[in-house]
Amino acid sequence: MPEPGVSTVIAVDGPAAAGKTSTCLALAEIFGLRYLESGRTYRIIAFEALRREIPVDNAREVTGLCDDLIRESRSAGLLTSERYAPDKLRATPVNVAVSAVAKIADVRQRVTSLIRLWAKSQAQCVIEGRDIGTTIFPTAPVKFYLTATPEVRAMRRVRQERAGSYENVLEDVIRRDEADMSRAVSPLAAAEDAIRIDTSGLTLDQVVSRMSSACLNRGLEINR
Repeated sequence: MPEPGVSTVIAVDGPAAAGKTSTCLALAEIFGLRYLESGRTYRIIAFEALRREIPVDNAREVTGLCDDLIRESRSAGLLTSERYAPDKLRATPVNVAVSAVAKIADVRQRVTSLIRLWAKSQAQCVIEGRDIGTTIFPTAPVKFYLTATPEVRAMRRVRQERAGSYENVLEDVIRRDEADMSRAVSPLAAAEDAIRIDTSGLTLDQVVSRMSSACLNRGLEINR
């Protein structure tokens, strides 16, 4: 499937709790961009699979569920649906189930199509995920790969979500990394031309400053 002709896509990839959401929201504010969190769609599908008691490792049933949700939300509306509270989508059962959902090839194909459809209607946008710069928009003019040590990311998640012990969260972070990096379809990896930033010892402002400078150097204009 060809990449849609959007003016500008900033692709931001990286593992869980590397700082993608905070930095993307900041960039969206600075440059006047529309923002999309691609992983939220997989969480919605995982949440609904659990709610409807559909086995998340049953590719056929989960794909059918995905199709139902797309129809119910009128295509790309599933990406931006506000029906689901953030705390519900980040509950422990969903954290565990989302890896199984995200590795289903037919589900990823459908979500990829939705993301491209959404981006096609935007003049400029920033999209975060795990395969945005490698698979979904491989020719994006600006790509970032944010990372941090598992320990730092676990501590951030404990502070942000205020749920679970540090040890359990760290175990979940490491498990999710392994699942994302080892899946057969669109594994988590940095694009060869991505700007890599280790956020472990940096403040949000420092990370956003580096990303903003890179965007300006690549010709992105502030549009507010």
